[in-house]
Amino acid sequence: MPNLTNKTLSQLLLDLGFEQGQVTDKNHRVFRHPESGCTLLLPNNKSSEPPRPADLIGVKTHLAYQGHLEEDAFDHFVERGKLQERSVEG
Repeated sequence: MPNLTNKTLSQLLLDLGFEQGQVTDKNHRVFRHPESGCTLLLPNNKSSEPPRPADLIGVKTHLAYQGHLEEDAFDHFVERGKLQERSVEG
């Protein structure tokens, strides 16, 4: 796995059309997709650290369920640190 960080994962969400929202009491950043209403949380204070496995599973599942990114494309992102060109569906 490349140097995947919470910051990289956050950037993926922004690239998929999510908007960065407020920080919760537990220091998580809220990301919302305006069209689908999909909401995700990521640690805000650990941007340079690798994402927790539970966060990766949650993000992967929600993105696939809401139609933002197929699971295979997310796995490619986790393995290589970038999406395949045709994977971004917004």
